[in-house]
Amino acid sequence: MGPRGAFALASIQLLAGSFVMMWAASLRYRFISRGYYRSTVWVLWPLMLALALVLPGTLKTVGLAAAGLYLAYLLSVYSQRPLLEWVIGAAASVASVLLLVLGGLGACEPACAFGLFHALLGALVLGGVTHGMILGHWYLNQARMPIEPLKEQTWLIIVLLVISGAAGVISRPRLLEGGVPAGLLVYTPDAYWWTWLLILGTTGVLMGMVRVTVRDRSTQSATGLLYIATLTALAGQFLLDLLVST
Repeated sequence: MGPRGAFALASIQLLAGSFVMMWAASLRYRFISRGYYRSTVWVLWPLMLALALVLPGTLKTVGLAAAGLYLAYLLSVYSQRPLLEWVIGAAASVASVLLLVLGGLGACEPACAFGLFHALLGALVLGGVTHGMILGHWYLNQARMPIEPLKEQTWLIIVLLVISGAAGVISRPRLLEGGVPAGLLVYTPDAYWWTWLLILGTTGVLMGMVRVTVRDRSTQSATGLLYIATLTALAGQFLLDLLVST
């Protein structure tokens, strides 16, 4: 699949994972205003549409369906009809998971459960960090919102990072089997793996700092740290996807 395929998979993980995390939050926290979901999906659906247009074959079809369902979910939020929001949100989440499944299975030849597992876990990590960052921003608009959503999201991200690290260590022999396509500079798969582990550790340290700021209800400090954590999580996931796909 190579670097382009790894970048496409990381993009799918980011967008699909973010939507699923956001929709799950809508089920758990009824006090988060609809403005949060409107502003988030206004970003997600055009990005998913743009991504789908450059995906091949079945991935394109499912990606277009997901983008359409994201837009339908946005319209349902505007309608303020809870049942409609739930039904369309569930359908969009199913399409997101299906896109992740197809992307994960296509990450290795022949299709394998190894690629599927890393695709789904990576989506939870990227979606979790991105959703946490956007949620932290929303406290500017809903200042009196309880801190529990951001606090629980922070702990969820930390748990997911631990699981991702354990999975990457356990599957290290499989990750190092292939050869990473060379560019101007040539690195071994082992170097990519250690770089991923370093970036993952950096993300973990950042999330530890986020936990402290959330405990003190310093939501904007937490949001700034989550911005950085989003970048490191995305970089780390790209490297892991690259190793999975080689």
